[in-house]
Amino acid sequence: MSRRLPAPAERVFAAFVEPDKLEQWFVVPGYRTPADRMRADTRPGGRLDAVMIADGTGVEIPFGFTYAEMDPPHRVVLGFQEPRELVTVTLSDAPDGVDLTYDFVSWPGPADPDASRRGVDDMLDHIAAGIQRGTI
Repeated sequence: MSRRLPAPAERVFAAFVEPDKLEQWFVVPGYRTPADRMRADTRPGGRLDAVMIADGTGVEIPFGFTYAEMDPPHRVVLGFQEPRELVTVTLSDAPDGVDLTYDFVSWPGPADPDASRRGVDDMLDHIAAGIQRGTI
């Protein structure tokens, strides 16, 4: 998936490594991912550990990923274990901002590829909204 965002690469890259920015987009409907519940070691081989909290019940779902590769501010690779996934985000300078490319590989593949794409699209919408608000 690709998206042009009206911000410099440094600002968009921060959305993938700074908890106060991650909490704005790393969510699914009905849950929040509070920055104060994240631990981030954002060097290559480091981890982010966090928790999603259900809005209605407060049920917590812990999760985490590794920063498998980093080339600030143009590339970050996120590795997930359950399910096994690899997400590569590439940021390329564009005349009016940055082109973000989001590549996702999962083993086994997602049960519903269309739902997976919609979920990524929603997350990218949250990043774009944060840029527009000035919080990302």
